[in-house]
Amino acid sequence: MKRRHVTLAVLWALSAPLPAHPLDDAGVWIYEGAPPEAPAQPSAPDTFFITVFPENDGRPLAQDIPPRRTANMAHGAEPEGRANAWTASLGYRRETLDWNIAGSDGTPNVLSELDWDMEMAELRINGEWMAANGFTIAAEAAYASAFSGEVRDSDYDLDRRKHEFSRSYSKSRRSTVSRLALGLGWRILPRSRVGLTPMLGYAYQEQDLRARHGRQVLSEPCVFCDADADGIGGDIITPPVDTRLTGLDIHYQPRWHGPWLGLRLDAHIGSRFDLHIGAKYQWFSYRANADWNLREDFRHPRSYTHHGDSRGWQWEIGARWRLSEQSAITFTVDQHQQRLEGGTDRTFFANGTTTKTRLNAVNWDSWGAALGYRVEF
Repeated sequence: MKRRHVTLAVLWALSAPLPAHPLDDAGVWIYEGAPPEAPAQPSAPDTFFITVFPENDGRPLAQDIPPRRTANMAHGAEPEGRANAWTASLGYRRETLDWNIAGSDGTPNVLSELDWDMEMAELRINGEWMAANGFTIAAEAAYASAFSGEVRDSDYDLDRRKHEFSRSYSKSRRSTVSRLALGLGWRILPRSRVGLTPMLGYAYQEQDLRARHGRQVLSEPCVFCDADADGIGGDIITPPVDTRLTGLDIHYQPRWHGPWLGLRLDAHIGSRFDLHIGAKYQWFSYRANADWNLREDFRHPRSYTHHGDSRGWQWEIGARWRLSEQSAITFTVDQHQQRLEGGTDRTFFANGTTTKTRLNAVNWDSWGAALGYRVEF
């Protein structure tokens, strides 16, 4: 049986009008005076319109629907609006991170450069809560693990990446990324089909980037190197070409954290399809620890640290297709980008000495696509 909308016009012959009495318990609303689309009734001193919502195919009556959902239905929005919800997603992520440092006295201006390129599987949990007045809380937790990828490690003798004297490649499998984020916002027009939500929040991300099973592909004498910081160059002897770097297990562990400012647009299209677009600008503090396990001249497990401040942005486009009033299939695509310029590198040597040099840049880029299942309550 299809849902029917029955309107009864009751003509009241008394001259004094009666007040309207909404009969919620019976599923009936009474409006005093005709609604705009109803024809005028000049012969009747007062007209009352009664709207009845009959039960349909075992579904609850309208008064059994939570008040916020009923209000959204009346405004033409989705049946339950942006209800409280949890979404679990599984997807693919591509991560790249590179950094480079200068020599201890600034020469060369790029001494060493590392570049990670990883393909990862990601599990993500998102939660949303919105009050009737539009106040919104959003939370996210994500974990990704690399199933494929490569690391390039290059060293240079001269400025502007000239005279590369060492290059090796290794595998980045088993690298991981963990992310937590919390945001607060206020949705404008919370009961409409289209809503705009300014938001602010805080995010934390930790990476454990690995480099294993390496091989040397370029090897030249290093003229200006000073591995033991004794002021005498030429201390580093690179392995011969095609040498397998047995036992290589580098850990580089960056941490990004800080506030973000964002904007989210939600749109309800048709009876089952929803779309959202979001963007964030981020101010992150950057800290990283590294363990270069095959360098005997370095201290272990902390061989060097990186510090600095970064700026970046994130955008996301998502869609969901409703399976029922409480569940939906979701699909999202997102991209992150973070840039650091002008940080500090501190290297710790096995003999107890420490050197400080310029961390020229850190560049992090990430994009992903995920399919998920959403449950609303």
